[in-house]
Amino acid sequence: MRIPLALAFVILAAAAALTEAGQKFYRDDPVWRDPEPQDASAVKPVEISEQYDFIENTFLKTGDRTPRRAVNINTVDEVPDSSWFTNRIGKDRWTAERLVRGPDIGSGPAPGPWTVVGAKSEGITPGMTIRDSAGTVYFIKFDPPTNPEMASAAEIISTKFFHAFGYHTAENYLATLRRESLIIDPKTQLADSDGRRHPMDAEDLDEVLEKAARNPDGTFRVVASKAVDGRPVGHFRYYGTRPDDPNDIFPHEHRRELRGLSVFAAWLNHDDSRSVNTFDALISDAGRTSVRHYLLDFGSTLGSGSTQAQTARAGNEFLWEARPTLVTMLTLGLYVRPWVKVDYPRIPAVGRIEGTYFRPEGWKPEYPNPAFRNARPEDRFWAARIVSRFSDADVRGIVTAARFTDPKATEYLTETILARKAKILTTWLNVTNPVVNVTLDGSGLMRFENAAEQVGAAKPAERYTIAWSRFDNASGTHTPVGSEQAVTSTSAQAPRELLSEAFLSATIKAFNPDHPAWQQPVVVYFRRAPDATWTLVGLERNP
Repeated sequence: MRIPLALAFVILAAAAALTEAGQKFYRDDPVWRDPEPQDASAVKPVEISEQYDFIENTFLKTGDRTPRRAVNINTVDEVPDSSWFTNRIGKDRWTAERLVRGPDIGSGPAPGPWTVVGAKSEGITPGMTIRDSAGTVYFIKFDPPTNPEMASAAEIISTKFFHAFGYHTAENYLATLRRESLIIDPKTQLADSDGRRHPMDAEDLDEVLEKAARNPDGTFRVVASKAVDGRPVGHFRYYGTRPDDPNDIFPHEHRRELRGLSVFAAWLNHDDSRSVNTFDALISDAGRTSVRHYLLDFGSTLGSGSTQAQTARAGNEFLWEARPTLVTMLTLGLYVRPWVKVDYPRIPAVGRIEGTYFRPEGWKPEYPNPAFRNARPEDRFWAARIVSRFSDADVRGIVTAARFTDPKATEYLTETILARKAKILTTWLNVTNPVVNVTLDGSGLMRFENAAEQVGAAKPAERYTIAWSRFDNASGTHTPVGSEQAVTSTSAQAPRELLSEAFLSATIKAFNPDHPAWQQPVVVYFRRAPDATWTLVGLERNP
């Protein structure tokens, strides 16, 4: 009996799947992009209370605290592109122009009249939503009168950094707002202090503008944040998953890009890295609807506290921390927290940030973050490598994009960011074995690099040891071949008998008396192609 061709293909595919089922590595490893998303059009908006988020993360046990490796990494210990993260400067060299452009596609609000379609005047943070003359919607953010240029600069600079890291961000533009160019949409309403809404009028608009820093010519320097594409569906939490999103399968506290965010946040003093400053949107692309996850609102980064200079506490202590609070009370105020004694230059456009007292390992957001708490050495190492990709010129170019009128602001902020970068690299590139970029050529010569040495974060290793093995991909077993090698350079020769194998593995350790963590093993796996070339298919750091 002849088997129909279609059925034959099904049988062959099933047989191949069964053959691969027990394998450690598959034909498409390493995967650099998440699979095509399932339809998520049924996702409903979720609101997160700012007050409850603080209470929950400060006083309750949020998220899974089981020590475990990040669950969304590929076989070479990297993060695939996804609706959460896109590899950018960490994978490819970016030009200075590309870094400065950031997520921006256009040039900001179109000239001409801007129609106010929403505003808020309560509280201390003024803001409004406008529709420009081209019909595009922007959220307008102002600087506080006490610190002109500060919040807008922080927003512009940090947006470009976080976009380059790999996160989804909004397009944020520096713009000039003129009172005479504003038109109030008749349907725009404003809530008063009692929560009652009424039609907005010119007096209400002037009240909003009174709380903003004004240029000498009467105009306003603002950040125009373009509304992101898609339908808003709320925020995401830094733990758990979203039950109505079929693509949200990895607990957020175990996602590497959210764990590693702790390093980026420390570098740029993003103490406001919490759920209320995230944004989820339903995006339709090529007939599929999925949730895209954004980081928004960078006005409270660097030295800015959005409405005032950042407090000295920011980054050094949680909003509520029992021990230092009790010590201060019991000593009747005689105990002074060390960060209180730190001096800051008076540069209103910068606010309050420094790089001398800064300790990356001790940096803290406003309150505990479940993903940050679960970060392991290899997660922080991953993030630090991305930080290392920014040259001094890159940092200066991004800071210059903030267009400070005081040259001292540009200079001080640039030098401070670079000083904090140096500490980030020295701290987090040395918490594990820094071996990276491992290759194996056809002759069996393996080459690798040391991420800490490359950027001057450590002295060269005294030696490396390499243990070679024959690797059985079906069973996952290693069979040692030859004796352990010791080399003083970043290369080693594989035993000849391994060069005909389908797979081989090598366990690499580095030795530096200043950094005992370098001795933790890095296990690399290579697969041989039919043309006898070798491809790195696996890298395990701290296996």
